Amino acid sequence: MDQLTHHLLDREVKKFINSIDPALVCKLATFLHPEKKLCRVFSEPKKGSYNICFPILFTNTTTTNPTPDDELTEPAEPVERWMVRIPLLPRLAFPEEKMRGEIATMKYIAERTTIPIPHLFGYSINRDNILGLPFLALEHITGKTLHGTDVPRLSDELQSHLFNQLAEIYLQLYQQQFDHIGAFTLDSNDENWIFEHNRPLTIELNDQELSGMKGSEIMPPKRTYSSTIDYVFTILKLIFNDFHRGKDSVFNEEDARNYLYGIFASQGIVMEWVKHKDNHGPFILMHGDLRPSNIFVDNDLNIVSIIDWEWSHTIPLQMFLPPSWITGQELPAATKRPYTFAFQVYVSRFEQAVMEREDTHYNPGQKIKYILPIVMRLSENLLSRNMFIAYALLKPCYFGNVYWNLLDEEYYGKDKKQRVETFFNLNLRKPQVEALQKTMSELKDFKKELALAGLEPIEPDPIPVPELGKQPENPKFMSKIRGLADIRQLCRRSDIASVIGSLPSWIPWSLAGISLSACCIMAKLRH
Repeated sequence: MDQLTHHLLDREVKKFINSIDPALVCKLATFLHPEKKLCRVFSEPKKGSYNICFPILFTNTTTTNPTPDDELTEPAEPVERWMVRIPLLPRLAFPEEKMRGEIATMKYIAERTTIPIPHLFGYSINRDNILGLPFLALEHITGKTLHGTDVPRLSDELQSHLFNQLAEIYLQLYQQQFDHIGAFTLDSNDENWIFEHNRPLTIELNDQELSGMKGSEIMPPKRTYSSTIDYVFTILKLIFNDFHRGKDSVFNEEDARNYLYGIFASQGIVMEWVKHKDNHGPFILMHGDLRPSNIFVDNDLNIVSIIDWEWSHTIPLQMFLPPSWITGQELPAATKRPYTFAFQVYVSRFEQAVMEREDTHYNPGQKIKYILPIVMRLSENLLSRNMFIAYALLKPCYFGNVYWNLLDEEYYGKDKKQRVETFFNLNLRKPQVEALQKTMSELKDFKKELALAGLEPIEPDPIPVPELGKQPENPKFMSKIRGLADIRQLCRRSDIASVIGSLPSWIPWSLAGISLSACCIMAKLRH
């Protein structure tokens, strides 16, 4: 989303929130409560990116036996709490589609899995209710979210405990398999879940539409996909759309040239990445926004609830990956060596947790754990090149980072500047040269719009990466690698060359020295 749209929507969101009457929120909750208990908002509303939540506390009085407002106090015995969640309508391009998708997904998850989610007490898709707004009335979840939890700094015991629980969630999601890529929605009565014709709505598509980029022309509302290759081609078209219609998708001419060239050059890489055996599914249900802030835990780091299922949809098998935040880094930093190696270490630990969990709880035939279906799938998906291409498709905003930091040189060699120059000098590429000129002209106009709004253009911050030489201040990655156990796990992968290439220079030489010493000792013993 461009800077100006974001600024204007922030103002609209503030107006929208100020227009909500907390008294009506309570009146709505009382109306929905089976015993019609009175209630009050017991703390400040909690604002997220796409919703605002009002915490509701019910009293022991009812509409037929009311108590004056000034006598409503929190009782000593256990109390009943709800959360009334209202979508931030200015922040949503498709509010009804988003809400139907979330409600239907929650109904499905509650019916088919044991994944902990909030209980749903009531909802309205439209404004036909006391509040005059769409809403969800949910169970209030106690505890804290994982937001701010530095996973690499957790003790080995806590980290393993967290990974084991995430592994269970992923194992259950993997078992929800479908014949096409799409999303849940509600039936014509807005009561039961169906999985038929809803597109895989994403945050990126929502933001493109709000920015006037017409992403729905590329992925219309009823569009589903029966093949991986069609789906990833659509993602690439949305990335092209960001370049052509995004008002601040680039910040100078060099950036624009590299961005456009990178999209063209990556098309063949992505098409090669798609495996024929997986092209037509099955497709796996996945939470579309599994950030730490959407995972509630108690004081012992037990996961008590997963919230915000509004962007959930089915995905190709090749995109079945653990959440990248378990590594302590997002993709821009993780795609820079040697942090690529450290990133792989943490996803390998997650893979190990899945393997142990699948072996213990999902292995009735007592197969060797290394050949269990989900273990084999993750082993293939988490190969370095496969993994980062999949992450880039899951998070298109980082697509350029993955391409330029990891893929360009590996696929096309070191002559980056010459290749980009040659690309735009070809007669065949005159349309792309014209697109560049148009983009730069629109960027100039956009900067004028920003100035009129009193805003300074925001250029991308440098990619933050931990400094390996300063271990006491930032021991996130290399200081937490568990030596041979992690290296052994990585060595199960077939792309050892990419792993070795991402290591600090002393590690390969140390491994070579150890190997040579071992050979000498063995030779001496034989002699």
